[in-house]
Formats: sequence, C-alpha cells, structure tokens
Amino acid sequence: MKLILFLFFLFFFNLQAQQILPINEKPYLDSLQRIITKDLASKADAYLLLSDYWRSKDSLKSKMFLQNGKKLISKNDPLMKGKYLFYEGQYFSANNPAKASLLFQSSIETLKPIYSKQSYSFQAASWYNFAIANKEKGYPFIINILTEKTLPLAQKSKDNTKIGHYYSQLASILMYNAQFEKADMYNKKAIELLEKDAPASSSLFFAFLTGNTIFIYLRKNQQAGEMLKKAEAMIKGLPESVNHAMYYYTEATYNVGIGNTEKASSSIDKGIALAKKYRQFNLIQMLSIRKYELLKGQKKYTEAQNLLSSILSEKDFPLEVNNKKALFAEMSAISELLGNQKDAFLWLKKYSTLNDSLHTENLKLEISKYESKFNTKDKERQLAEKQLEITKKNLYLWIFGIVIFILLSFVAFAFIYFRNKRVLAEQREINLQQKLREVQQTEELKITKAVLGGEEKERERLAKELHDGLGGLLTVLKINMANWAFDHKADQMPGFDKMLNQVDNSIYELRRMARNMMPASLINFGLEAAIRDLCELYIRKDLNIDFLPTDISENIPQNIQANIYRIVQELLSNAVKHSGATSIILQCSQFEQDFFITIEDNGKGIDQTFTSQGMGMNNLQNRVSYLKGKMEVTSEENEGTLISIQLNTNIT
Repeated sequence: MKLILFLFFLFFFNLQAQQILPINEKPYLDSLQRIITKDLASKADAYLLLSDYWRSKDSLKSKMFLQNGKKLISKNDPLMKGKYLFYEGQYFSANNPAKASLLFQSSIETLKPIYSKQSYSFQAASWYNFAIANKEKGYPFIINILTEKTLPLAQKSKDNTKIGHYYSQLASILMYNAQFEKADMYNKKAIELLEKDAPASSSLFFAFLTGNTIFIYLRKNQQAGEMLKKAEAMIKGLPESVNHAMYYYTEATYNVGIGNTEKASSSIDKGIALAKKYRQFNLIQMLSIRKYELLKGQKKYTEAQNLLSSILSEKDFPLEVNNKKALFAEMSAISELLGNQKDAFLWLKKYSTLNDSLHTENLKLEISKYESKFNTKDKERQLAEKQLEITKKNLYLWIFGIVIFILLSFVAFAFIYFRNKRVLAEQREINLQQKLREVQQTEELKITKAVLGGEEKERERLAKELHDGLGGLLTVLKINMANWAFDHKADQMPGFDKMLNQVDNSIYELRRMARNMMPASLINFGLEAAIRDLCELYIRKDLNIDFLPTDISENIPQNIQANIYRIVQELLSNAVKHSGATSIILQCSQFEQDFFITIEDNGKGIDQTFTSQGMGMNNLQNRVSYLKGKMEVTSEENEGTLISIQLNTNIT
C-alpha cells in the first residue's frame, strides 16, 4: 500500500507543465523586471516569462503579465504568436487542463511551418505539456509523446538544457512503473547534460532528487545519499526557494529508507511548513501521507487517523479519485487497528461505493465501445454492399487482376525458391563450421585433459622425490648432527642449536611443499579430508576459515578429485593473499554428478586481482573448463567477494 500511495502522489506532483527556472530565482526575476522597464525588442518575451514565473505563485500577476505580453505581439509574427499560445496554455494548465490542451495544440500548429531552433524548442515543450494535460490517458500515452515528439524536436533545437529536462521526466515515468534500471540510465543522461549546460537549473535539482528515489528503490543507499547531498548543495543558502519543500520530502523518503525515522519526521514537518507557505497543495498531501506512514509504523494509530482525516477533508486541493479510494481503504484499516469496527465498516463501504462508481464508469465506456463497434460494422456492411455492386460492374477488370496476381505469385514463388536455396546453402556452410568448431573444442579438451593429467603425475612424482629422497637425506642429516652433538657436547657450542633448528625448518618446509604438490590425505582419505587439511593450513590468528561440506561422495574418480582440490586450493590462495579478509566461508556440496563450490569472504572486494591473467588464474579457468563447469563472481568494493562454481564430475 505504501508503494502504491507514494507512486500515485509523486506521479501527479512531478508530471506538471514544463517550467525550467534557475534554482536561485531572485536574480532571474530581477533581470526580467529590468527588461520590462526598457523599450527593448525582447520586452514581450520578458512579459511572457514573468507570466510563467508567477503562475504557480500569484495567478493575478501571471494573468496581468500574459495580457501585457499579448499587446506587444505583432499579428505578422507567427513565432511570437506560437510562443504566446504556449504560455497561455501554461497559465491554464493547473486549473483547466482541457483548455490548456487545446492551446498547446494551437501553438504546435502555429510553430510547425517555422524551421528554427527556437520554434523546435517551443514545439517540444508544447507536445510535452499537451501530454501532461492529458495524463489521465496513462503512462504509455505520455511516454509515446516524449519519445516520438518531444525529445526529437528538442534534439533538433540543440538545447541541451531542454533535452536533459525531458530525459529526467522520462526517467521519472519509468521509475513510477518500477523500471528502475532504465530510469537510472535516462536520469544519468539528464544529469550529465544538465551539469554541463544548466548547473543552476531546477531541472538538475529535480534530476538529483529523482536519482535519490531511484537508488532508494534499487537499495543502493550510498548512491542515494550522494544524490541527496548534491541536491542539498544546490539549494543551500536559498531559504526562499519554492523547491525546499520537495527537497525535504525526498530527504524524508531517504531517511525512512535507511531507518532514521526521527530525522524523517523532522524533514516532513519542515516540508509541510514550507509547502503551506507557497500553497503547494499536492506536496502538502504527499508530505502528510509520508507522515501518516511514519505514525502508523510507530503504532500511533490515533494521530495517524486524525492526519488521514485532515487529508480527506482538504477542500483547497481535492484528491484524485484513485488516491481517495486508496485513502478510504487506509482509513478502514486504521479504524480496525484502533478497535473501531463500526468506523472500519463505514470506510470500507465508502471504498466499495467509490470502487463500484469507477467500475460503473468503466462499464459505460465498455458499452460505448461496443456500440461504436456495432455502428462501425453496420457501416462496413453498407460499404460491402456498394462494393459488391462495383465488383459486378467491373468483372473483367477483376479477371485481369487475378491473372496479373497469378503471374506475380509465380514470380514471387520463383524468387522465394531460389532465395531459400541460397539460404539453405549458407546454412549448410554454417553447420559445417559449427561441426569444425565442435571437433576443435573436443581436441582442445583432450589436450587440456592430457596437460592436466601430466601435470598431476609430475606433481605426484616430484612430491615423492622430495618427501622420500631429499626429505630422507635431511632427516638422516638431522640424526647425525644430533648424535655428533651428543658425543662432542655441542650444546656448549654457540650457534649449534640454531643450525639444528634450521635443519628442522627445512624438513618442515620440504614436507609442506610435497603435501601441496600431492597431499597424502587426498590419496589416503579422500577429497573432503584433503580440503579440510588445506583449510587448516591457511588458518592464522587474524584469519578464520569455515569449511562446510555436504554429501561429498567418496566415489569421485581420482583425477577429478585432484582437479577439484586444485580449484579449491587456488580459490583459497587468492582469498588469503589478496582479499585482506578476516573470515572466509568455504562450502562444498555434491548432488548426483554435479559438484558445487562456494567461497565467500568479508575482504575489500575484487579490483584487478581476479581479472588478471596470471598463471594461477589460467590454471583455475582451465580446470573449470575441463570439468565442463560454470563460474560466477559477485563483488562490491569493501563488501567482500562471493565466487560460485558448478562442476561436472562425470567427465570421460
């Protein structure tokens, strides 16, 4: 319900007739006032811009400036006439959308024969405002106007400020339809253009606010906070800006998203105070709905009910029908939470009555639609009868046409036949190439298998040589040194114990190298025990490794076990060396012939480590490919890394 309410109210607030002003309005207003005190050619433009500036603040002033501008427009100047029709549509956009819609259409028709950047710019604005004046037709209608009319005309005008503004509006509409990724893409385009060409415009300010809301729904709180800070930087030091209330609304939404309800409540109260000052009734409703949600979440049901009642009783700016229906349902729910079943039933009845009313209206539309279809079919029947008479009178022409059609069909058939024959030949060539690639892949797999098998055999041979040969020699050396020390009382010789410890360390290091090359536990006790030993080998005081095995079969072929062991060894080595993690979780499980490996750490995330093509990384990728596996990596900076691998143990 919260999401539905939020989207409904935000939709009807943000999608308003275009008004692109600087974020610092006072210098802009002062410059327009100076222009109208001088006898300049741009005086009429200044009057129209002043009318647009005051339309949301003082309707009488707006109308006065509009009339003054009209007096200065020549009948022989179609460009100024088209601009005047646009601003007159702006004036009526809030109170009389139907009239505004007609004025925007007139502006478009007047400006269409004029091929200039200014004409294209005002045509784009008129199309967009025409769509907003008819917003009850729904999102597809507005998106179609934006993409087919407004944006192409704005691009022809080469006005990046307008293009950025319309990209931001398109992003808002996509956001209302929960297409957040697409919304983010278009909003980023808008910000890029506006930061470059209109860094002080309200369009950039609202693009930042839209970006904040998009990131909140994408659960990217850090990016959302960055967008909010940029908007705050633009409006900071401008206490008289009418955009402050919308900023506080977005700030409250952000704080609700991160769980800071106290700060959210403060932002809502500030926003309501400013919205009342500037008579921003729709925004007052939005802020009040947000406050209602906070009160309800805090279980302050009585305060929440009183606030909802005040929204419903507002007369200066009545609610849209769909919003009123949603609030009736909320009143029923909050009454039930207060234990007032009678009021809950009454509000539910109001909801049902309004819902039935809307259904009745829709039914009337359906009836009209079917009636229209019937009339259309009747006209089609009459037309068919006339067509039949014409057909009888022109029989010879029809016969001639049929013959021509047969000839053309034959030509078309021949064309299609030879074209298909050529396509078939091309397809055979493609199939042949595919078979060649499959043969090549099979040969590469055999080579990989041979290389990996040879590598493991060589590892095993070297491990035995080191352990049994060199390891035995070092052990004998240690025993001889110990015997000599006993006979010659070497404990009295300085430095002899140190030499003996060095021999011990050499023996330990040699055995560790031999175990890494071919761990005895893998041969003697199987894959699970070998991986457990490997984890214990990497554990340190500042690093904990949890190994979680599930259903690992003891019947996996020895060469497959060796490859799986090497893959786990490379993953653990990378995590220990490069992640800076304090905790690593390794999960290995098997289901039938599929073997799953998941390793997760709390380190710094992957930068260049994983993408580098070193020897270890190549070996890992070769082994995964050899086992017909798939590997997925998920990582964010300072939030750790998750690597998932699926392998096939049934490799012949």
